[in-house]
Amino acid sequence: MTGFVADPGHAEPAHLAEGGGHGSHEHLDEAGEMRPVDEVRSSILHNIEPLAPIELHLQEAFGCVMAKDVVAELDIPSFSSSAMDGFAVRASDVASATTDQPATLLIAGKALIGHAPDSTVGAGEAVRIATGAPIPAGADAIAPIEHCVVQGETVHVLRAFDGGANIRPAGQDARAGALLVPTGRRLSGPELGLLASSGHASVLVYPRPRVVVLSTGDELVEPGRPAAFGMVRDANAYTLYGALRESGAVPYVGGIVRDDPDLLKEAILGFTARADCFISSGGVSVGERDVVKKAFFRRGDIDFYKVAMQPGMPQGFGRVDGVPYFGLPGNPVSVFVSFEVFIRPALLKMMGRRDILRPEIWAVLESDISGAQDKLQFARVRVWRDRGEWRAATTGPSGSNLLGTVAKANGLAMIPVGAATAPAGSRAKVMLFRALEEEA
Repeated sequence: MTGFVADPGHAEPAHLAEGGGHGSHEHLDEAGEMRPVDEVRSSILHNIEPLAPIELHLQEAFGCVMAKDVVAELDIPSFSSSAMDGFAVRASDVASATTDQPATLLIAGKALIGHAPDSTVGAGEAVRIATGAPIPAGADAIAPIEHCVVQGETVHVLRAFDGGANIRPAGQDARAGALLVPTGRRLSGPELGLLASSGHASVLVYPRPRVVVLSTGDELVEPGRPAAFGMVRDANAYTLYGALRESGAVPYVGGIVRDDPDLLKEAILGFTARADCFISSGGVSVGERDVVKKAFFRRGDIDFYKVAMQPGMPQGFGRVDGVPYFGLPGNPVSVFVSFEVFIRPALLKMMGRRDILRPEIWAVLESDISGAQDKLQFARVRVWRDRGEWRAATTGPSGSNLLGTVAKANGLAMIPVGAATAPAGSRAKVMLFRALEEEA
């Protein structure tokens, strides 16, 4: 990641980082120096693997990534059909037809959609046909109804039609054995329709990870319940729930865990059979109430460390009984930024995605953005288009407890380590996390 520059010129698009397979992660010493954001993210992704593929029905596979090439089981469409309402004819019979001298043909039968034609087309014959109906044997063209005049048991065709006119040939969309959907493709509507057309009711895909979310803290209460003086309603679980849903994961809100290491261990270990990932918020900073550290510092393989970023400096990552575990700080904005920077890419990799990073653009800052010089700043900004360039304005103060500033933003401006202030008028790289706004 980089931050603001006075003039980036032709900035290259951000590359999509991918971790690489197995390997136990490097120990991260909480007493050591802060680690760069890119280094931490690379270490996490190195220790994340795609989930084992499973067979899912098409309805459940929407949004999932293909784990195996799928080929057409049959031609699509499987039969030649009419593109128009009209008459199936032989092109040779109407080759000289004109309005003044139409070709007169005997109506031999009809072809309806969903049924086999009740007649073939012989010389001097025609079969009435509906759009989408199979082409009767003997016919090689369709004369649309607007170019025909029916008179009793005959039809007058008023112009010539070449062979193949208005016919949708079998296999026009895909031939049997052709590649329909390749490995690595994320399934959307067109892919599902194509698979269904080929007769595939289910496919092998990387599943959505099941993610258990836990919030730690004696001060927390559930939304909707009375909050006594000094108590705080749990926003983090629902911030994470929404972020997980948006990423395609399957979230489960495990509830609030009091500041008791044994209760946290009990809660997490009770979910290991049904979870592909854990996320907890709170209890990873330096202090007497760091319940996550006390619960797992000597169990499993979880490291706690400092990242050179603001907000979100204290972090934890590892595994509990083989399940990836992310320990996040307790402030709501820190939770959101940490999810975007570290957890979302990891989850997308678990889902077999290749496009695991958010898009980034360069935008002109409307005002100064200041922060700690020794950390990468993630400033909440609103980005819009104005006179051919992107502009970004902060959405409020930089406090990591101010979740409303995230709700108003669509991007995170990244001010690099070493820059105490990014001045107004300079350009900053912005990570986009929702749709951009066009100028009014």
